[in-house]
Amino acid sequence: MRMWSSGLGSEETALVLDFTKADFKREGDKVFITGVTLEPVAWEFKLTITKEDVPGLLHVMSSFPTLCWVARSITGAFVFVRDKFILRRMGRKAGESPVSEQ
Repeated sequence: MRMWSSGLGSEETALVLDFTKADFKREGDKVFITGVTLEPVAWEFKLTITKEDVPGLLHVMSSFPTLCWVARSITGAFVFVRDKFILRRMGRKAGESPVSEQ
């Protein structure tokens, strides 16, 4: 996910959020998401999702442009499942061995 920050003066910087490496924590009716941006610098981000956000999220996820994008990008979901659950290499660079094997 890309997010833009205009807090750097007249310069606009795109922040890359990688939710595959984020931590999710549920407390009561809130979900907390924490992680680190990848570009242009490593900044920690924190997001909070509450039940009031669900209707808006469902509206975005069920919109025609989003559904078309999902249909074109579905192969990314298969790659994610393969890397995360089958090969168990999510978050590692190509050729890098798991910590337990070093």
